[in-house]
Amino acid sequence: MSRTTHRRTAAVVAAAATALLAFSGAAAAAAPLSGAEATIAVGARNAAPVVSPDGATAYVVVTEADNTSTVKAVDTQSGAVTGRLVLGTLQWGTHPALSADGSRLYVLDGQRLSVVDTATLTLRATLTLPDQPRPAGWAAGSTSGLAFGPDGATLYVSQSGPTAYRQNGQSRILAFATAQQAFTTSVQIPAPYVGAPAARPGTGDVYVGSSQGVVHVAQAATAPVVAGTVQGTASNLDYNLAFTPDGKRLFGLAELGTGNSTVIDPATDTVTRTFHAAGSGDTLENPQVSADGTRLYVADTNYGTSSASVLALDTATGAPVAVDGARDLDEESLTGLALGPDGHTFYVGGTVGLTANLQIVAH
Repeated sequence: MSRTTHRRTAAVVAAAATALLAFSGAAAAAAPLSGAEATIAVGARNAAPVVSPDGATAYVVVTEADNTSTVKAVDTQSGAVTGRLVLGTLQWGTHPALSADGSRLYVLDGQRLSVVDTATLTLRATLTLPDQPRPAGWAAGSTSGLAFGPDGATLYVSQSGPTAYRQNGQSRILAFATAQQAFTTSVQIPAPYVGAPAARPGTGDVYVGSSQGVVHVAQAATAPVVAGTVQGTASNLDYNLAFTPDGKRLFGLAELGTGNSTVIDPATDTVTRTFHAAGSGDTLENPQVSADGTRLYVADTNYGTSSASVLALDTATGAPVAVDGARDLDEESLTGLALGPDGHTFYVGGTVGLTANLQIVAH
């Protein structure tokens, strides 16, 4: 089925459903909007999108030409940029996370965590990460990403270890209480480098890919503790992680051009399968799992050919699945990927030359 036919069919079904509700007098929550296909220029580089629960707005964190980190609000139907908020000079690299109700946007940039009110697109707070324990003269490690715990009360921050000339310390995971807007605790990770954290649905446990393998951080009675490292993941460098919605499978993707991928059973912390998601020259980032758990989507950039795509994989087999409109995107490299709440719209951050784009793709 073509994308045009798909959209026409969806419109007919939606109209019929609306008429039925009107006839019966029943009330129901509106289904999330699907984005209208478009390519929208939003800045200079590092475009990273998240999407509101109703699908009406995409929030894109982007770096401007003057090196400021900025949030742009984009109407997903018209493609218009409806708001802009400057967060400050770019420190390292930005990582956005949106609360489940869509009311708060959190942006991690180096040692800075910004809290944004999405209703007014205003800055509610700017917090500095607690100082990382390190010897005198060592620099704090780079931050790698954010993840909400299942209840949304805790936001987890990953940070690589402090550095000095040819030396590295241990990395850490910090816990941030969203209600108190305060960092509450941290746990050291037995590795110098970490990727973005991933919280397991249904539990308070957190996993993080590291230079020593995928590390499991368990929620103990008083504070998080390292429960162990998944055997067989140290050599794969699975820095990018994504859980299925039921929390029963964890996908780890090697970011650094190998195309290798790992499936982990978090009940036993064992590798159950490995597969090659892409070629050896491809960089895989921003993994997303569909709401029904059957598809794994990942941003794929091949820097050798300056080509970019969204890959779709069958979560049961690891086999590629054709995705209409997501191959050969109009970007040279991808910097962000969000799956819309409708389940069939991609919001892709990418760069062409000196322009960063939000590309909205139906599939």
